[in-house]
Amino acid sequence: MPLKFETREGLLVVSEQQIQAVVRHAGRQADLTAAALDETGLFPDRPTVLPAGFLLELAAVLELGLWERQGLRPYLDIDLPTYREAADELAARAKRGFAEFDGLDATPLSHRVLQAWMQHFAWEGPDLLQADFILGDVDEDQFANVLADFVWQHRKELSKLLNEKYGS
Repeated sequence: MPLKFETREGLLVVSEQQIQAVVRHAGRQADLTAAALDETGLFPDRPTVLPAGFLLELAAVLELGLWERQGLRPYLDIDLPTYREAADELAARAKRGFAEFDGLDATPLSHRVLQAWMQHFAWEGPDLLQADFILGDVDEDQFANVLADFVWQHRKELSKLLNEKYGS
């Protein structure tokens, strides 16, 4: 059932698919952030409390880095900082103190990255194919031809995967 919110711009309707996509995306970002924090080795033996705003901004920075490592950034025609720029800005904010991450406007990068993801990425890509996919305007005939070529070139691998999953 969709959720409806009154905003300054009017009624905003959020579909069940959008809600589920955002929940899955948040889970992926949480896993990415936890793994990055574990890799630092800064908190080996004690529980650590970090501001939620800081963790949201860190997740956004890490996602920008992931998009860059995957080679996706050249295909995103959006105004977002590079991973390095975002990481430097996050570090500068953290040096000013955790009060930087309090309040409604404390997570601007997180909002921008989520908006970019919602508008430009296939929401089901990570769950279905373990990969991020950028959506864009394409010629349907050209897409069908490319997809057919891909399926034909990889028919043996696809057949093997289908047989393993569903048996034959």
